[in-house]
Amino acid sequence: MSTPTEFYAIVAKIQTMADSGLRVYLDLPEQAIEQVAELMIYKRAGVVLDITATPRPKDEREQDESRKIKF
Repeated sequence: MSTPTEFYAIVAKIQTMADSGLRVYLDLPEQAIEQVAELMIYKRAGVVLDITATPRPKDEREQDESRKIKF
């Protein structure tokens, strides 16, 4: 758990909860199965994550077809 879990995602939905908390939903590509498995481990262990979101420039997204999210 000491190595960062990195993946590309699209913000699918942001929801305000009844207690004024926020819930963020992410869409990940099919190739991110290992990263999702790591997130499941974190959830089961009750780990709090330090998240950094970095927008990808459009030209990088087009060049990196192997990680492009397809819907």
